[in-house]
Amino acid sequence: MTTVLAAPVDEIRALLASALVDPPDERALARLAGLDASARVPVAQAEAPDAFDAALQAIDRHARYFAADAYRSPLLGAAESSGIGARLLPQGDAVLLDVYQGGPADRAGIPDGVRLLEVDGRALGGRAVQEVAALLRGEVDSRVHIAFADGDGRRRTVTLERARFTPLEVELVEAGALPVLRIRDFVGSITRTAALATVAHLGRGRSEGAPPALVIDLRAAPGGDLYEAFDLAAAFLPQGTLLGTLRSRSAPPREVRAPGGPKLDMPLALLIGPDTASAAEVFAGTLQAHGRAVLIGGHSFGKCSSQTDARLSDGSVLRFTNLEVLLPDGQSCSGRGLSPDVEVDATTMVRLPDLLRLARMRLGAEAPRQAGGG
Repeated sequence: MTTVLAAPVDEIRALLASALVDPPDERALARLAGLDASARVPVAQAEAPDAFDAALQAIDRHARYFAADAYRSPLLGAAESSGIGARLLPQGDAVLLDVYQGGPADRAGIPDGVRLLEVDGRALGGRAVQEVAALLRGEVDSRVHIAFADGDGRRRTVTLERARFTPLEVELVEAGALPVLRIRDFVGSITRTAALATVAHLGRGRSEGAPPALVIDLRAAPGGDLYEAFDLAAAFLPQGTLLGTLRSRSAPPREVRAPGGPKLDMPLALLIGPDTASAAEVFAGTLQAHGRAVLIGGHSFGKCSSQTDARLSDGSVLRFTNLEVLLPDGQSCSGRGLSPDVEVDATTMVRLPDLLRLARMRLGAEAPRQAGGG
């Protein structure tokens, strides 16, 4: 049950009326107020638990309300959790594993993109992703037995010890002729520094001081800090280049341009897909608009907007959309997503070796390899 005091309901309505990026519909605001049965009493949703959230998201589809004890700032990055160190990716009736570097699944040698078949002897057919995730979570050091199908369709089983694990914002997942950085989140003052430090590490011992080409994997990047995304995009673009335009209710449109400083000029490919959203879409869309990167994968989520968190008088928090980002072409990706330059099917989307073969061909990093290479 969600409980929202009447005073915060009034605050929420006032915030949305004055600061939402587009003026809200007055009737929708009235419906939100209608959930407050009488002045200055709790708004309880025992009979309709989703009523408040539904009314809120009818005004702003990305808005969320957090009770004081349930709020975690997005500036803290990914939360620590106890499990096998992998994200679940639904694909039709199947559930695939997106393995976090350094976690239990990675240490056991489980590759990305395998199809999960069983957890502790329970077949997963027909189970929702949330139910599968609950089966994988558990106490630290407890064991879980999983069965999965590898890339060749062969069934494999492994026993893992659950551990507390926090995913890295930037992972080096492939360090061959065409290195791959996987960005999972854009965290202020962290992601750009980590990405550039990894590129510098890859360049050590090379006369040109940088890898000849680079792939950045954004398939598991749902967003994060907008300005961190701009800062990283600026590292690949000349000083003064338009990165985007911010549109809000509180000020005239404001252009964001690349500052000076050292720049990376190697050929660049970005891997995107349906889970690429928000700040990650802005990063990819900015580089695509300037022809600086080739996008490979599937259409992105479609959310070129930014949210802010407002603390209410009772300690609860309202997250709402306060900025819309226009890409360098003057358009927002919200509601339409980014179209990749090289589009692939759902099966190829989760197979990094296949995506790298496409990147090699587009970037000219090396001659295309035969099937099975990469």
